[in-house]
Amino acid sequence: MKDHITIVIGIDFSESSPIVLRHAIRSAGARGASVTAVHVLDQSRQDFHKFSGLRDPGFELLKLQAEEKFRSLLDSEDQGVNVEFLVKSGKPADVLNEVAKNLEASVMIVSANDMTKERLGSVAARCVRSAPCDVLILRDWHGGDFQKIVVCTDFSETSDRAINSAAAITRECGGELEIVNVMYPPNRDSWGEVLEHAADSPVSYAEECRTKVGQMMESCLKRHQAELDGVRYETMILESQMPSVAITEHVKASGSELVVLGTRGHSAIVSYFLGTNAERLIHDAAVSVLAVR
Repeated sequence: MKDHITIVIGIDFSESSPIVLRHAIRSAGARGASVTAVHVLDQSRQDFHKFSGLRDPGFELLKLQAEEKFRSLLDSEDQGVNVEFLVKSGKPADVLNEVAKNLEASVMIVSANDMTKERLGSVAARCVRSAPCDVLILRDWHGGDFQKIVVCTDFSETSDRAINSAAAITRECGGELEIVNVMYPPNRDSWGEVLEHAADSPVSYAEECRTKVGQMMESCLKRHQAELDGVRYETMILESQMPSVAITEHVKASGSELVVLGTRGHSAIVSYFLGTNAERLIHDAAVSVLAVR
């Protein structure tokens, strides 16, 4: 396993770029990591300029201009960590994923680039679905300074990774963490219909289910005792037939700024559902999302 930690970030020189860079530098300083910033000269944009009759300045000139812009951006930050800048040409999400894979990056940070504040930008959407590492999608108005963080757990090993990441970020930001599990309502069958029981049965059965989930939460906390030491946290168990909807509504109501999600496997189907959950949160709850592989 690679000893050195690398954080890859996407820089497009929009208003959100300073926020992405600032968060990456702070996170890298806390973890003893380095930062590789990547600016991608979007091939489709270059083609658009060409077909509009504009003169093509060429890759080298655009690369020099991008490097100058990045130096100005970097000079405004208190660095303290090693920051490398790369300029490449191609499709932004594909290039960012390739760089992250080659560098064995632990996390990729990109902006949601939601100009309307109502949807996830196309580059961010593709990254959260297909990146080879954890992906942090930042909302530009949060500034990466998270005071209320929610992490979702189903008590699996992947959820354990998500809790570890969430605890580390909470410690870095000095915020508060909420560990949330969603259980299926014990008074409904597999089709969502209300279960029919004897008069004394529903309460005892429902309470038995809730007690079991509560015990699993307690076991989960014991596993993470060291990671959670010194972190302000609380737990919450929700009941819903649709976990993603329940989490989204809870996040909106609680005023959380960052949600940490875990996913299992690397198949296209798993990546699709990860993207759906993350996009629902960003679209409906307008929060930053960390997708943990």
